[in-house]
Formats: sequence, structure tokens, C-alpha cells
Amino acid sequence: MSDLQSRLRELPQVSALFEDDRLAPLMTGRRRGWMTRVIQGVVDDLRLELRQADGPVKSRADLLEISVRRILARNKALTRKSWTRVLNGTGVVVHTNLGRSCHPVEAAEAARQTALYNSDLEFDLPSGTRGHRGRAVEGKAALLAGADDALVVNNNAAAVWLGVRHLSKGGRVVLSRGEVVAIGGSFKMHEILAETGCTLVEVGTTNRTSLEDYRKALQPGTTVLKVHRSNFVVEGFTEDVTLAELADLCRSADCPLIYDAGSGALYPYEELGLPAGETLLAEDLAAGPDLVTCSGDKLLGGCQAGILFGGREMIAGLRNHPMRRAFRVDKTTLAALDAVLTRYLVAEDRPALPTLDQLAMSLDQLEKKADRLLSELVSLAPAGWTGAVVPGRSSVGGGSFSTASIESRLVQWKADKAQLEGCHQRLRMGDPALVGRMNQDGLAVDVRTITDEELPLVIAAFKAAWASQPSAAGD
Repeated sequence: MSDLQSRLRELPQVSALFEDDRLAPLMTGRRRGWMTRVIQGVVDDLRLELRQADGPVKSRADLLEISVRRILARNKALTRKSWTRVLNGTGVVVHTNLGRSCHPVEAAEAARQTALYNSDLEFDLPSGTRGHRGRAVEGKAALLAGADDALVVNNNAAAVWLGVRHLSKGGRVVLSRGEVVAIGGSFKMHEILAETGCTLVEVGTTNRTSLEDYRKALQPGTTVLKVHRSNFVVEGFTEDVTLAELADLCRSADCPLIYDAGSGALYPYEELGLPAGETLLAEDLAAGPDLVTCSGDKLLGGCQAGILFGGREMIAGLRNHPMRRAFRVDKTTLAALDAVLTRYLVAEDRPALPTLDQLAMSLDQLEKKADRLLSELVSLAPAGWTGAVVPGRSSVGGGSFSTASIESRLVQWKADKAQLEGCHQRLRMGDPALVGRMNQDGLAVDVRTITDEELPLVIAAFKAAWASQPSAAGD
């Protein structure tokens, strides 16, 4: 008998796993159907491993134990929540991979209440007839941005797609080569536009696009798209066309203009010490484009959504577009966005939103928070570890203010590199997880993106990670 046949012969039968005392309690009722698929999947994976293995042949008893452990682990993973709370020690305020902007308490509670109970989502209470989903929320957005009307969809990519599809109707769409951007992950602007059925006409070059480049490309039936380069900059020998200049040109040529504003600022971020570069939505609309689109979970400081702003007739056309239903948001998103927009409406100055609060934090506040964190941790640190409060730089994130950074304070640890990396991994595997910074300077936590309420959780996370650190002998 071959080595491979010997290995596969010891593979436990699915029926034997069904009868195992540790698995039998999980095979009752309706659970039996999906648990059967889990067991079959584990056995299939193990069979593949055995085909590729070498060395001594494992006994059937050993393979049975391996299978049971994997099945129990898989069951545990499937029956717990699919997400983990993360303590953001990176200093990136709008961290794309960690969920972008955090909701204010009112927004989270609004989403919770709307999820638990029925609401007038599409019901007009005074008349007792069907109502229009999201119209009150969209009215608040339009008022804050200075637009005649607004439409909320599920993200900004959908907003751009819908606007281009509606206005171009599959015709020509002009876009500067310097604005054919990648918008996150593997998504690229020209690929999204291709799905609208339009013919993309690129003008200018990567670093220089002039008004004349646009003028030469305009003809009847052309739609123009301008994309705010929020996640990168082009420096040196450059030329660009302002939104107002392009709007004037498009108006004279009777060609509609769509502006993808990206981050969607409703507050002047220059007042927080950030450089110019992210204009307010009201300024974008005043420049004269027919449509402006933005995200809801970046600089706006709310939940994932895309918002289109424009004239009433234009927005009405988008609202009635067949694809609008595919892009619409659910009741919890509308409730959360409504609470965020209400914060802007009632604020006399800076709205009380987590994103803005973190960006507005003073160095004195950061210093005190970092000192408090270090003082709680220093006596718990393993032998050979040294901690200190050091200067650092935070960033806005979310594809906004790509070259800007804000002075911050870090609690930084120095130790053996392998110990630091091991600790960071254990911190990431906790619940809540803690994600910090790991580089040649050590392991650090930027306290700008850690709230005061989260400090005890950070302390507990380090304490647990250090407690499970291998000994020097074990290393």
C-alpha cells in the first residue's frame, strides 16, 4: 500500500464524527444541516492536507482528535459575532480599515431604535398614505450644503455611478487623466464609469490639464466629470482647472458637470489647523456644477452613505432612476445620518462629532492623556521594556488631507524587536483588539484616536498581552 493510501485510510469517517460524544450535542434540530456541512468541510480540508503531507502516518485516533478540535473551533467561530471591537491606537482618525468615522451616541441610538421598532420610513402619517423614504433626512443635507435638493444612496461610488448614468445616458464622459483615480481596494474610477455604459474620454495628462483640453473635448451630449484628488497630490510641473472655471465652460457648452467632492466637508477644517484643500460642500455647489457627490463617513463624520446634491429637477430624475432602488440605504443608515446632520444644524460652532472632536484635540489634552496611560502601564511592563511619552504625528485618513499631519503624543515602548512584534500581535488578537504603530522606533499608541473612556481598555489589553508573553527561555 502506498504512503498516500495509508494516510487517507486513517481519515475518520463523517459518520464516526456524527457519533462523537463531543459533537453529538451540536447535531440536534435544525443545526444538523449546517453542522453536517461544517464537518464535511473539515474532513475535506484534512484530506487535502494528507495528500500533501510527508513524514510519519498519523493514526486514526490522532486524526479523529484533530477533526473534532477543528469542528468545535469552527462552530465557536460561526456562533459568535463576526466583528471585533478595535481600539484605534494608530492616530489615523478616519481609518478606512477600522470603519472610518465613529458615530456620535445619538446616531448609534437612533439606528438602534429604528432597528428595534417600526417607523414611518415610507409612510406619511398625516395623510395615512405611502411616503417618500429619506426625504426629511435629504432635506437636512440639502439645507446644510446650500443645495436645492439631495439624494442619499449607499456610498459615494454609487452616487457617482448614478449621476454619470443618469446624465450621460451611455454617451461621452470627459475626465482629466490626472483624476482617473483608484478609490480604495482594487476599485478604479474608470472601471466604475465603464459599468455605466458611457464612453470615457480622457483629456490632458497626469500632471497637466488645461481649460483648452476640456474645450476641445466638448460636443453636444457630453457629460463632464471632475474628481477631487483627495487621497494623493501631484506636485511640480502641474496645471489644473478650478471647479468654477470648468462649470462656466460646461454651462456655455450646455454640457452637464458632475463634481465628486469625495470627503464631504460641512465644517471648515482650516479652523482645526489643517491646511486648505478640502472645500466645503456649500463652496463646491456655489462654483456651479450640476451635481456634487460626497461620502457620509469621512469628513462629514457620519455613517457610510453617498449623497448627491443638485437642483430639484435633477435630483427628482435621479430619485426616479430605475437603479436608485439598488443603491438605496436602509432605515438604520437614514436614522444615523439624520442624527449626524442634526448635530450640524443645532451646533453654534463645531458640531460634537467624534471625528471632529479627535481632530480638534489640543496638545495639552493629548499630553495629559498620554501621561495618564503611561503612568498606569509602566509598573506592569515586562523586564527590559521602557516606555515614554514622545511626540508623533496623526493623520486625518479616509482619503482626505493626504499630505497633512497633526502633531500628537504617543506612548511608545522599546524592547527586543521580537517581543514588541509578539506583543502587538497579541494586542490585535484581543477582544477588544488594540491596533497601534509598530516601526523601528518601537511599539506605540497614538492617544489622539483613543477616547478617555477607552483608556482602561487599553491598559487591560496591554496587561493581558504582557501576561501571556513567552518567557526568555521560551523564546
